[in-house]
Amino acid sequence: MNPLGYLCIFLGLLLVLFIALSLNRIKRRKIIGSTMYGLQGMVVFLLLIAALLIFSNLNTYQRLTYENDIADVLVRKLAKQKFQLVLIYPSDEAIEADPKYYSVHGDEWQLDTRIIKWNSWANVIGLDSYYQFERLSGRYTNVEQANSAPPSAHQLTGEPRGMSIWKLKNLMKSKLPFLDAYYGQSIFVPMQDGAKYSVSLSQTGLVVRPVNEPATQALEAW
Repeated sequence: MNPLGYLCIFLGLLLVLFIALSLNRIKRRKIIGSTMYGLQGMVVFLLLIAALLIFSNLNTYQRLTYENDIADVLVRKLAKQKFQLVLIYPSDEAIEADPKYYSVHGDEWQLDTRIIKWNSWANVIGLDSYYQFERLSGRYTNVEQANSAPPSAHQLTGEPRGMSIWKLKNLMKSKLPFLDAYYGQSIFVPMQDGAKYSVSLSQTGLVVRPVNEPATQALEAW
């Protein structure tokens, strides 16, 4: 279980304890003692709510501890500078393992990803980096054509659940002590009919590798 899950359990038990102590003081007509335990219980309750919201949001990110295969991209040519991309998630990590199909225009495909990295002390207690796919799009090699051609981009993230760690970062003016880095990273490689690429993520960022001969040829000629 994610360490935040254990924290939520601990805070929940602590909240029950403070409520029981407060009720006990009420029965014994010790108003001051009851009030003190009640205030402490309120603080624990607020901390529990915050932990639950962050824990819920982090579940939208995929945890990684080493270089991990996160997707395969299969390229199919439909017309000149028009391709169909098939995004295949690993069945043991994706919420929906079925392939996803996207139509894009251009010469290259680009994958944008958000990455969250914790401080070293947070890694010691079990927190590892997280990632979230942001956008898949087409990219033109020629800048003038890119300025005149219509964009072809697809949002890969759904509605966020719980408290967004990115919004929390902005709210705290980027001063979250347990976070080391939070950034977006993109990769782009050439599109060629039949090419298949493997996308993985390590602690240093995104890595894309050719899987078959068409992909290798596309990279060599790029």
